[in-house]
Amino acid sequence: MGLVLRNGNLIDGTGKVVKDAVVVMDGSTIATAGSAEEVRIPQSEKQVIDVGGMTIMPGLMDLHDHLWGAGGEYAGAGGATHDRFGEEVTFVEDHDAYLAIFMMENARRALVAGFTTIRDTGSPRDMTIDIGRAARDGLFVGPRTLACATIDITFPEGKKQVHGVEGGNVTGPIEAARAAREKIGAGADWLHLWATGAGIGFWGAEDLLLTTEELRAATVEAHRLGRRVTCNACGAEGMKNAILAGVDCIEHGTHIGEDDEVIKMMVDRGVGWVPTLYVSIAKKEAADVAAAKGERSPIPEYWLKRELEWIEIWRRGFEKAMAAGVLTGTGTDTGAPYLSHGKNAKELEIYVSYGMSEMEAIEAATRVNAEILGMDDRLGTVEAGKEADVIVVRKDPLKDIKVLQENENIALVIKGGEIVVNRTDGGVAR
Repeated sequence: MGLVLRNGNLIDGTGKVVKDAVVVMDGSTIATAGSAEEVRIPQSEKQVIDVGGMTIMPGLMDLHDHLWGAGGEYAGAGGATHDRFGEEVTFVEDHDAYLAIFMMENARRALVAGFTTIRDTGSPRDMTIDIGRAARDGLFVGPRTLACATIDITFPEGKKQVHGVEGGNVTGPIEAARAAREKIGAGADWLHLWATGAGIGFWGAEDLLLTTEELRAATVEAHRLGRRVTCNACGAEGMKNAILAGVDCIEHGTHIGEDDEVIKMMVDRGVGWVPTLYVSIAKKEAADVAAAKGERSPIPEYWLKRELEWIEIWRRGFEKAMAAGVLTGTGTDTGAPYLSHGKNAKELEIYVSYGMSEMEAIEAATRVNAEILGMDDRLGTVEAGKEADVIVVRKDPLKDIKVLQENENIALVIKGGEIVVNRTDGGVAR
């Protein structure tokens, strides 16, 4: 039957605003979009929705999510616990079936917040692969979910790395190529490599994990098999190693501004960047709240120290990267402590506070993210021929980007031409 949205202000994802816009959808595809003067509403059997001057825009995207993470308050290295027949276990320790349902609910929360596409950058036992399959097959109503499978250095048996994975992965380029084949053969949409440590854990930003040879072997194999590669890289040397290995995207990049060569390499090679800026700020905010109560943050001291030191380093790097034209998308690290599912749009507020315009921040979360994914022929803008992933927002995010953080402002979520969230007429999220 198809849908038509009329009488809205369209932010199309290309930097344009169209007043009194009409968007016509045929099935899962946008047929046409433009001003009411240019677009004729078909006299066919279509559902026509008058959005009453609200904002029409592309569905938002989060390229760094962790559906297995509980978010919320920090609850120890293993995460929050719950009861399993009288035994307290974390979600990672629970049965796969229970964890899968938990992850599906977190995916749904992202969708009802206006995020029609997410990329999960690592989960225990690569479970997001099957969560993504279930969403594609219509077994539950969730966002388009792209699964990254993580390849890391070898860990001692029984030691968990940050994505809840136990045991080791690779030692040497041959094993890296083998792991890439296995992960892609199991259904991974992306590979997620580790060039450096991060905020949590023994390894920090300057510690090099996978070697350049290992990074290159996995990346070459992934590209040969038609998959893209992103890389956790915080320190400048690790970022260079990843870029030289040919990765398509850098995650975090906390120290991007400390070496101008890194920025030049990214611009010259078109490497995407997903900064996840709020993840450190959120921990500072929580620590400040605790201090006001005369309490200490529950986050281990070494970890909090790293995060607090990174905030200003990250901000300066973001400013330099923007000035140089680094291809910068958005991702949140949602699922980490103090980053709750469904609150993903907080990241855009940080972008604006660091100097982006509201329009630029919206483009980063839509068109630019689609370009980083290599899916800009299908997603990211409201244009003829693109997937009909569209949201309708009650207030104008170009006046206040924070309106995207409140679910009640997301009046409609349309994914693949189907209304999956309707808050316009008493309807509820599916």
